[in-house]
This record gives sequence, structure tokens and C-alpha cells, in this order.
Amino acid sequence: MLEAYLSDNKFNKLAISIPTYNEEKNIELMIDECIEFLGQNPKYLELLIVNDLSGDTSGEISKKLSEKYECVTLINNKENIGCHPSQLIGWNNTDADVLYMLPSDRQIPPNSIPELLLNLKNNDVVWTNRVPRNDPLFRKIVSFFYNLISRFLFSLIPNDVDSAVMIRRDAYIKISKYLDSKSAFIQVQIGFLSSIFKFRQIQVNISHRKRVAGKPKGINFHDVTWVPRELISLYQQRKKFKELRID
Repeated sequence: MLEAYLSDNKFNKLAISIPTYNEEKNIELMIDECIEFLGQNPKYLELLIVNDLSGDTSGEISKKLSEKYECVTLINNKENIGCHPSQLIGWNNTDADVLYMLPSDRQIPPNSIPELLLNLKNNDVVWTNRVPRNDPLFRKIVSFFYNLISRFLFSLIPNDVDSAVMIRRDAYIKISKYLDSKSAFIQVQIGFLSSIFKFRQIQVNISHRKRVAGKPKGINFHDVTWVPRELISLYQQRKKFKELRID
């Protein structure tokens, strides 16, 4: 299982950050699917549920899962900060040499992980591209223009910057102190800084399922207010960040 995937590609441990907000109908199924596919040996796998101040029973269910499985860790945010900021909370609380994220809505299955690890062997960052993307039309339109603007302004590698990303721990450590976004814009920062630091990057197509339970979170007020100002701020600071590059 996971041990073989890791050793074949010269890695030791995989940590998956799983941001969770009001996903009581999905979180247990998500964890069970990961464990069924990857095993549950804590030496090779850490599933970090980051409960983003859920208002349903997601926290209670996650607590039981962390007690049931040694490879599952529960982190409770003190305030609601959003999916991608929560993603970093998980990454900052592990010593694994491979970092990944999976949203707890179960739309991205874990079965693409072996291919992502294979591609990470000769790269520092592996971006994922959801093909086909099974989301409502409005969400796909918003994402299309968000990705288009982000690629144009920052010459990003990924076509689907707000999808899941896998990154080597040593690469993440180099850029983590500059990841100060308070919104989903964190993904753009990761992409921009990965290029500035000349990380080896590649994009891999993955499957994407329709949401079958729970409500899609979509674009919230927090993102609407923060993403535009952060996009402008990062664009204005491009020269400064380019000077930060460490070869």
C-alpha cells in the first residue's frame, strides 16, 4: 500500500491536511476511504483533520475518528479561517516529508495519490487539474476567470490553482513564512513563490466527483473581500518577492 508507493519514490511519510467545515455527512466516509486505499500505519500516513469551527457535528465525529485511528489527528481552529488557510494549519503540524491536501467533501478521491507521488519524485510541487470538474456551472465560471487572471498576472504553472496540491516538505518550509494570505489566495501565493524559488513543478489530471452529501461552500464573503485586495497586493510586490529568491 502506501509504504510501497513512498519507498518506490524515495519518500518516508505522507501527511494529508483535510480542512473540514460542516461536513458531518462526509468526513467519516472521507477518512474511511483514505484508510481503505492507503492503510492506517502512522509511520507512513498522517491524516490531519482541521476542523474550521464547524457548526454541526463534524468536530465530534472527527474526535471519534482520531481516537479510533492512530494515523488521524484532529486540530480545532479557534476561528473560522477558510479551507486553504486551514490546509496550512495541517501542514504546519506534521513532520512528514510529503504534504498533500484533500477537501473533506469527498469530491477528490485519494486514488490519484500514487500517481502524484510518482510525479513528485522528480519535482518539488505537483499541481492537480480536476478533469472533468463536476461542480455547478456558476462555480466553474468563477473558477475559470480566477485561474485566468492569476495565470496572466503571475505566470503560474497550474490551470486549476485552487485544486489540491502536493509539495515536498523542504520546499514548503522555504516559502511558508511568506504565505500570509487570509483566503483561498494562498494557492496563488504557493504557485507564485514556487516559480520565484525555481521549484520543479508539474501538473497532473485527476478525477473529480459530484458532491453527493452536504452543501457546497463555494465563494464566501471572506474570500470575496480578501482575494481581490491580496491579488492586488501580491501583484504590487512582485519585484520584492523576486529579490527574495534563494538559488
